[in-house]
Amino acid sequence: MSSSKVVFVTGVSSGIGRATAVQFAKRGCQVFGSVRDARRAEAIPGVEFVEMDVRDADSVKRAVALIIGKAGRIDVLVNSAGGTLLGAVEETSVAEAQALFDTNEFGILLTS
Repeated sequence: MSSSKVVFVTGVSSGIGRATAVQFAKRGCQVFGSVRDARRAEAIPGVEFVEMDVRDADSVKRAVALIIGKAGRIDVLVNSAGGTLLGAVEETSVAEAQALFDTNEFGILLTS
C-alpha cells in the first residue's frame, strides 16, 4: 500500500473534475477518476479510470470496492460529476429536471 494520498475524483471526463484529477496526479497522489465509459474517455497521465455512474447506487458501490481493493483506502473524495440545463424552467421536462437532480444532488449523497 502506498503512503501517498489516495484520491477519488468523480466526473473526470471533462471540466473541473478532469483538471482536479490532473492536479492531484501532479502532486504525486494515487488518483482514481470516475467516468461512465472508460473506452470513450481520454486518458489522463497518473489517473486510473473507474467506470461509475453517480446516479446508480450499485455502480457507486462497485467503484468504491474496486478502489479500496486496489489502494486499501480512499483519503480524499472530490465530487465533481455534474451537469447543467440551459433554458427556461417552463420548457424543462420533469424527466430532464429529475436526471439533473439525480446527478448533481443525489449523486453526491450516493458517493459520500
